[in-house]
Amino acid sequence: MSVRIDISTWCSNFQYVRLRDRIRVWRDQWTGMWDYWRRPEWRLAWGGPFNGQEFRQRLFTELCTRVPFSAIIETGTYRGTTTEYFRRATRVPIHSFETDPRNYGFARARLMFCPDVHLHRCDSRAGLVHLATSNAVPTGAVFFYLDAHGSADLPLAQEIALAFTHWPEAVVMIDDFAVPDDPGYGFDDWGPGKALTLGNLGESAVLPLGVCFPACASTTETGFRRGCVVLARATDLIRRIDTVRTLRCWAHDEARTLAPEPSADV
Repeated sequence: MSVRIDISTWCSNFQYVRLRDRIRVWRDQWTGMWDYWRRPEWRLAWGGPFNGQEFRQRLFTELCTRVPFSAIIETGTYRGTTTEYFRRATRVPIHSFETDPRNYGFARARLMFCPDVHLHRCDSRAGLVHLATSNAVPTGAVFFYLDAHGSADLPLAQEIALAFTHWPEAVVMIDDFAVPDDPGYGFDDWGPGKALTLGNLGESAVLPLGVCFPACASTTETGFRRGCVVLARATDLIRRIDTVRTLRCWAHDEARTLAPEPSADV
Protein backbone atom coordinates (compact mmCIF):
# COMPACT_ATOMS: atom_id res chain seq x y z
CA MET A 1 0.00 0.00 0.00
CA SER A 2 1.48 3.32 -1.04
CA VAL A 3 0.81 6.64 0.61
CA ARG A 4 0.56 9.68 -1.56
CA ILE A 5 1.59 12.99 -0.03
CA ASP A 6 -0.04 16.09 -1.43
CA ILE A 7 2.79 18.62 -1.12
CA SER A 8 0.55 21.60 -1.77
CA THR A 9 -1.84 20.53 1.00
CA TRP A 10 1.05 19.97 3.43
CA CYS A 11 2.51 23.39 2.66
CA SER A 12 -0.88 24.98 3.06
CA ASN A 13 -1.37 23.33 6.46
CA PHE A 14 2.14 24.32 7.56
CA GLN A 15 1.52 27.94 6.63
CA TYR A 16 -1.81 27.82 8.47
CA VAL A 17 -0.14 26.54 11.64
CA ARG A 18 2.55 29.23 11.46
CA LEU A 19 -0.08 31.93 10.93
CA ARG A 20 -2.18 30.57 13.80
CA ASP A 21 0.85 30.59 16.11
CA ARG A 22 1.75 34.15 15.12
CA ILE A 23 -1.79 35.31 15.83
CA ARG A 24 -1.74 33.57 19.22
CA VAL A 25 1.56 35.21 20.15
CA TRP A 26 0.33 38.61 18.97
CA ARG A 27 -2.90 38.17 20.97
CA ASP A 28 -1.05 37.12 24.14
CA GLN A 29 1.35 40.06 23.88
CA TRP A 30 -1.50 42.56 23.62
CA THR A 31 -3.30 40.80 26.49
CA GLY A 32 -0.16 41.23 28.58
CA MET A 33 0.04 44.93 27.71
CA TRP A 34 -3.62 45.38 28.67
CA ASP A 35 -2.95 43.47 31.91
CA TYR A 36 -0.45 46.16 32.90
CA TRP A 37 -3.18 48.79 32.91
CA ARG A 38 -6.13 46.77 34.24
CA ARG A 39 -4.24 44.80 36.92
CA PRO A 40 -1.97 47.30 38.71
CA GLU A 41 -1.56 44.83 41.59
CA TRP A 42 0.50 42.64 39.23
CA ARG A 43 3.16 45.35 39.01
CA LEU A 44 4.64 44.15 42.31
CA ALA A 45 5.20 40.61 41.09
CA TRP A 46 6.88 38.47 43.75
CA GLY A 47 6.60 41.33 46.25
CA GLY A 48 8.81 43.78 44.36
CA PRO A 49 12.38 43.82 42.97
CA PHE A 50 14.48 40.75 43.82
CA ASN A 51 11.38 38.97 45.24
CA GLY A 52 10.78 41.86 47.64
CA GLN A 53 14.09 41.14 49.39
CA GLU A 54 15.48 44.39 50.80
CA PHE A 55 18.87 42.98 51.72
CA ARG A 56 19.30 41.64 48.16
CA GLN A 57 18.63 45.17 46.90
CA ARG A 58 21.31 46.53 49.25
CA LEU A 59 23.65 43.80 48.02
CA PHE A 60 23.15 44.85 44.40
CA THR A 61 23.62 48.54 45.23
CA GLU A 62 26.89 47.87 47.06
CA LEU A 63 28.09 45.59 44.27
CA CYS A 64 27.53 48.41 41.78
CA THR A 65 29.69 50.74 43.90
CA ARG A 66 32.55 48.22 43.82
CA VAL A 67 32.30 47.11 40.18
CA PRO A 68 31.78 49.65 37.36
CA PHE A 69 29.31 47.66 35.28
CA SER A 70 28.97 48.64 31.63
CA ALA A 71 25.70 46.75 31.06
CA ILE A 72 23.12 44.47 32.68
CA ILE A 73 21.79 41.28 31.09
CA GLU A 74 18.74 39.62 32.64
CA THR A 75 17.25 36.25 31.70
CA GLY A 76 13.63 35.77 32.75
CA THR A 77 12.03 39.22 32.63
CA TYR A 78 8.66 37.96 33.92
CA ARG A 79 6.65 41.17 34.47
CA GLY A 80 9.65 43.51 34.52
CA THR A 81 9.64 44.34 38.25
CA THR A 82 13.37 43.78 38.77
CA THR A 83 14.15 45.10 35.28
CA GLU A 84 12.52 48.40 36.21
CA TYR A 85 14.53 48.43 39.44
CA PHE A 86 17.75 47.99 37.44
CA ARG A 87 16.77 51.05 35.40
CA ARG A 88 16.19 53.14 38.55
CA ALA A 89 19.40 51.96 40.25
CA THR A 90 21.77 52.31 37.26
CA ARG A 91 22.20 54.19 34.00
CA VAL A 92 23.74 51.40 31.95
CA PRO A 93 22.16 49.57 28.99
CA ILE A 94 19.86 46.71 30.00
CA HIS A 95 18.99 43.64 27.93
CA SER A 96 16.30 41.29 29.23
CA PHE A 97 14.92 38.04 27.79
CA GLU A 98 11.43 36.57 28.22
CA THR A 99 9.85 33.68 26.30
CA ASP A 100 6.23 33.96 27.50
CA PRO A 101 4.33 36.36 25.18
CA ARG A 102 1.90 37.55 27.85
CA ASN A 103 4.65 38.34 30.36
CA TYR A 104 6.64 39.98 27.57
CA GLY A 105 3.66 42.19 26.72
CA PHE A 106 3.22 43.21 30.37
CA ALA A 107 6.91 44.09 30.71
CA ARG A 108 6.88 45.92 27.39
CA ALA A 109 4.05 48.19 28.57
CA ARG A 110 5.81 48.74 31.88
CA LEU A 111 9.19 49.63 30.39
CA MET A 112 7.98 51.39 27.26
CA PHE A 113 9.36 54.78 28.28
CA CYS A 114 12.50 53.55 30.07
CA PRO A 115 15.57 54.62 28.07
CA ASP A 116 18.13 52.03 26.97
CA VAL A 117 16.10 49.03 28.17
CA HIS A 118 15.93 46.36 25.47
CA LEU A 119 13.38 43.56 25.81
CA HIS A 120 13.80 40.41 23.74
CA ARG A 121 11.11 37.75 23.36
CA CYS A 122 13.27 34.71 22.77
CA ASP A 123 15.06 31.86 24.49
CA SER A 124 17.82 33.22 26.72
CA ARG A 125 20.49 30.95 25.23
CA ALA A 126 19.81 32.04 21.66
CA GLY A 127 19.55 35.63 22.85
CA LEU A 128 22.93 35.57 24.58
CA VAL A 129 24.56 34.17 21.46
CA HIS A 130 22.99 36.95 19.40
CA LEU A 131 24.19 39.65 21.83
CA ALA A 132 27.70 38.22 21.74
CA THR A 133 27.91 37.98 17.96
CA SER A 134 26.29 41.35 17.29
CA ASN A 135 28.54 43.27 19.72
CA ALA A 136 25.41 44.89 21.17
CA VAL A 137 26.84 45.02 24.70
CA PRO A 138 29.58 47.53 25.67
CA THR A 139 32.94 46.11 26.70
CA GLY A 140 33.85 45.87 30.37
CA ALA A 141 32.25 44.25 33.38
CA VAL A 142 28.71 43.03 32.74
CA PHE A 143 26.20 42.10 35.45
CA PHE A 144 24.12 39.00 34.67
CA TYR A 145 20.90 38.27 36.57
CA LEU A 146 19.83 34.71 35.73
CA ASP A 147 16.20 33.97 36.52
CA ALA A 148 14.94 32.01 33.49
CA HIS A 149 14.49 28.72 35.34
CA GLY A 150 10.72 28.49 35.67
CA SER A 151 10.37 25.05 34.10
CA ALA A 152 12.10 21.70 33.73
CA ASP A 153 13.90 23.07 30.64
CA LEU A 154 16.73 24.51 32.71
CA PRO A 155 19.02 26.79 30.67
CA LEU A 156 21.21 27.76 33.63
CA ALA A 157 24.42 25.84 32.88
CA GLN A 158 24.40 27.04 29.27
CA GLU A 159 23.68 30.62 30.35
CA ILE A 160 26.65 30.59 32.74
CA ALA A 161 28.95 29.08 30.13
CA LEU A 162 27.88 31.67 27.53
CA ALA A 163 28.28 34.53 29.99
CA PHE A 164 31.85 33.67 30.99
CA THR A 165 32.88 32.62 27.48
CA HIS A 166 31.79 35.82 25.74
CA TRP A 167 32.13 38.26 28.65
CA PRO A 168 35.24 37.31 30.67
CA GLU A 169 34.52 40.14 33.13
CA ALA A 170 31.02 38.89 33.87
CA VAL A 171 29.57 38.95 37.38
CA VAL A 172 26.67 36.48 37.56
CA MET A 173 23.89 36.48 40.14
CA ILE A 174 21.56 33.45 40.10
CA ASP A 175 18.14 33.77 41.71
CA ASP A 176 16.34 30.88 43.49
CA PHE A 177 19.69 29.31 44.41
CA ALA A 178 20.35 27.20 47.51
CA VAL A 179 22.44 28.77 50.27
CA PRO A 180 24.24 25.67 51.61
CA ASP A 181 24.36 26.63 55.29
CA ASP A 182 20.99 28.39 55.49
CA PRO A 183 17.96 26.20 54.62
CA GLY A 184 15.66 29.14 55.32
CA TYR A 185 16.41 30.42 51.82
CA GLY A 186 14.16 28.81 49.19
CA PHE A 187 15.52 27.45 45.92
CA ASP A 188 14.34 25.68 42.77
CA ASP A 189 14.53 21.92 42.23
CA TRP A 190 13.37 20.51 38.90
CA GLY A 191 14.44 16.92 39.48
CA PRO A 192 17.67 14.90 39.45
CA GLY A 193 20.61 17.06 38.41
CA LYS A 194 18.39 20.14 38.07
CA ALA A 195 18.36 21.53 41.59
CA LEU A 196 19.90 24.98 41.85
CA THR A 197 22.72 23.98 44.19
CA LEU A 198 26.49 24.27 44.22
CA GLY A 199 26.67 20.50 44.11
CA ASN A 200 25.06 20.43 40.67
CA LEU A 201 27.08 23.36 39.38
CA GLY A 202 30.22 21.75 40.77
CA GLU A 203 29.66 18.70 38.58
CA SER A 204 30.10 20.84 35.47
CA ALA A 205 33.08 22.76 34.18
CA VAL A 206 31.46 26.18 34.50
CA LEU A 207 31.89 26.85 38.23
CA PRO A 208 34.21 29.88 38.44
CA LEU A 209 36.75 30.80 41.09
CA GLY A 210 34.64 33.42 42.85
CA VAL A 211 31.56 32.02 44.66
CA CYS A 212 29.69 34.25 47.13
CA PHE A 213 26.46 34.15 49.13
CA PRO A 214 24.44 36.86 50.90
CA ALA A 215 25.92 37.94 54.22
CA CYS A 216 22.44 37.94 55.70
CA ALA A 217 20.60 35.20 57.56
CA SER A 218 17.32 34.20 55.94
CA THR A 219 15.51 35.04 59.19
CA THR A 220 16.39 38.72 58.81
CA GLU A 221 15.70 38.98 55.07
CA THR A 222 12.36 40.31 53.82
CA GLY A 223 10.06 39.26 50.97
CA PHE A 224 9.99 35.71 49.67
CA ARG A 225 13.47 34.87 51.03
CA ARG A 226 14.80 33.15 47.94
CA GLY A 227 18.47 32.25 47.91
CA CYS A 228 21.04 33.55 45.46
CA VAL A 229 24.69 33.10 44.57
CA VAL A 230 27.15 35.52 42.96
CA LEU A 231 29.82 34.12 40.61
CA ALA A 232 32.90 35.74 39.08
CA ARG A 233 35.96 34.50 37.23
CA ALA A 234 38.25 37.49 36.56
CA THR A 235 40.85 37.88 39.31
CA ASP A 236 40.48 41.66 39.55
CA LEU A 237 36.70 41.37 39.90
CA ILE A 238 37.02 38.72 42.60
CA ARG A 239 39.27 41.07 44.59
CA ARG A 240 36.69 43.84 44.25
CA ILE A 241 33.82 41.54 45.25
CA ASP A 242 35.78 40.39 48.31
CA THR A 243 35.35 43.93 49.68
CA VAL A 244 31.54 43.82 49.37
CA ARG A 245 30.30 43.53 52.95
CA THR A 246 26.85 42.30 51.96
CA LEU A 247 28.48 39.17 50.46
CA ARG A 248 30.49 36.34 51.99
CA CYS A 249 32.77 34.32 49.73
CA TRP A 250 33.33 30.58 49.73
CA ALA A 251 36.58 28.79 48.99
CA HIS A 252 36.68 27.28 45.50
CA ASP A 253 37.58 23.77 46.68
CA GLU A 254 34.84 23.85 49.29
CA ALA A 255 32.28 24.84 46.68
CA ARG A 256 33.41 22.05 44.36
CA THR A 257 32.97 19.32 46.95
CA LEU A 258 29.55 20.33 48.25
CA ALA A 259 26.82 17.76 47.66
CA PRO A 260 23.41 18.79 46.29
CA GLU A 261 20.78 19.72 48.84
CA PRO A 262 18.34 16.86 49.64
CA SER A 263 15.14 18.84 49.12
CA ALA A 264 13.89 22.22 47.86
CA ASP A 265 11.06 24.67 48.16
CA VAL A 266 9.83 25.13 44.58
